[in-house]
Amino acid sequence: MKTVRFYYVRHGETLFNRLDRMQGWCDSPLTEKGLADARAARELLKDIPLTCAWTSTSERCRDTCAIILEGRNIPVHEYKGLKEINFGTFEAVIQHENITEVNRRRQLVHWKDVGGDSYDSLKERILRTYQYIYDCSADGDTVLIVSHGGVWLWLLNFLLGIGQKDFFAVKTGKNANP
Repeated sequence: MKTVRFYYVRHGETLFNRLDRMQGWCDSPLTEKGLADARAARELLKDIPLTCAWTSTSERCRDTCAIILEGRNIPVHEYKGLKEINFGTFEAVIQHENITEVNRRRQLVHWKDVGGDSYDSLKERILRTYQYIYDCSADGDTVLIVSHGGVWLWLLNFLLGIGQKDFFAVKTGKNANP
């Protein structure tokens, strides 16, 4: 069994984040805050001896990764398996106008009937992707992964058994039951 250390970074803020639009497989550019977020991540990771980086093929992740790695000569692998949840026809809709339906579907990863991911398809993709990255890594590697918030939350569930009710606590470091 080998040991591989992963550093996971969510992309910086995007235009769709600011406009409260669903953003899974569709894309929008980083905002000025998103660019600053990426530069802040670069500063936090500057002394980490990274072996390589893996990034979602989404532009927002590729741009975040490029900013983090500025000045470093580290191989970067773009991988579609790291893409965000596919929301199907809910891509780019305004969240607060559809909040009840969006929240219902998010809790179950129920997007297949509208052309997106299902719980099973997302789980299979995440597990396959992280196994592939692990298999491509050598013992002792330190790997940067730049991906998405939804993928991170479900990764916690699928790989570490952290349930949905605990997502908030993990994200903020606060008790999930206020």
